[in-house]
Amino acid sequence: MAKKAAQIIEQQVQFWMRKEAAQKGVPVSNSKRPIITISREFGAKGAALAEELGRRLEFKVWDKDLLELISKNIGSNKEFIKSLDESRRGLLEDTIFGFIHHRETNLSYLLFLIKAVRALEKFGSNIIVGRGANYICKIPDSFHIRVVCPLNKRIQNYARDYQITKKEASEFILKKDADRQHFSKYNFNQDSGNASDYDLILNSGTFSLSEMAEIAVQAYEMKTGTKVAEMAQQEL
Repeated sequence: MAKKAAQIIEQQVQFWMRKEAAQKGVPVSNSKRPIITISREFGAKGAALAEELGRRLEFKVWDKDLLELISKNIGSNKEFIKSLDESRRGLLEDTIFGFIHHRETNLSYLLFLIKAVRALEKFGSNIIVGRGANYICKIPDSFHIRVVCPLNKRIQNYARDYQITKKEASEFILKKDADRQHFSKYNFNQDSGNASDYDLILNSGTFSLSEMAEIAVQAYEMKTGTKVAEMAQQEL
């Protein structure tokens, strides 16, 4: 059953990647390019960096799409899967919840998350945002980034962008950071703030989005031996 589920996910991943390539008007490459995972503090522009790198490298970015991919396999809507993504239920509570409500549980979500990330890593040319993906990857050449930013700057930016008070922004950001840290600790027994778990840490309070992307591309080339210019030529 597990093998069948993995095969289904792999087929869906291939379908989505081909669909993305068709939308961009580029052929699907047969070469395997190591994937990139991006862990981020809330409000540190990690998702924006993923989109910029996806554009530069012509990689597919998996953020909300990853939730949709998993929801297709465990029969729950994307919003419910998103709630599992940040849930703090313990194992016993999780089991009881699933039994009473006839709903999928954190454990089900985690199993399909692992299968999906491993499939994306196998095919390469993907960028995965969050979800502890760096703790799931097994291929040594996979490239792992952590994006951080001083808390006061994140609070200032979030309060400005969403027109709320700094106190409200602070409470929201601290909760989101805690949820993400708990997810890694509960599911992988890892501290997402541990610098040694990443190949590269970028501070968006110091560097612009374009500068972070440039640094990331150079570091990616150095670790993987894959030249971005050569990648572009292979697609022509």
